[in-house]
Amino acid sequence: MKARDRLLLFIALDGAPRGLDPVRLQKGMFLDAQESGASRTETYSFVPYNYGPMSAQIYTDLGELTRTGMIEAIPVKGQSWSRYVATEKGLKEGRRLMRGSFSPEDSRRLHQIKKTVASKSFTALLEDVYERYPRYAVNSVFRRGE
Repeated sequence: MKARDRLLLFIALDGAPRGLDPVRLQKGMFLDAQESGASRTETYSFVPYNYGPMSAQIYTDLGELTRTGMIEAIPVKGQSWSRYVATEKGLKEGRRLMRGSFSPEDSRRLHQIKKTVASKSFTALLEDVYERYPRYAVNSVFRRGE
């Protein structure tokens, strides 16, 4: 299994009907890497960055998933970023991954991570990740309690 497959499944799972922004995708994949027990070759590698843990590879994979028609990038008016949602093709592939590559427990855990990151405000999400994994907050431009 590739990290990109985990990213596609994360986007394809329900729980964020308007899609996920880059911060929520980064934090969701980070929490998956920390909590899944999957091998390092199956998850993304993260470094401390402006808003906590960040993996540049996620942006590369988002581009590839968009180009192959698995996901759609929906621009957000007035912002430089987009929200990402699965297309019908991506939903079909997500279902195939769930049946063949992910255990039911792994799928439930990933789904719970998605619901968590989708339900929290930007501030609450960053504060939660920073509290749990403080070494990834060292380069943050976000200041807690602001």
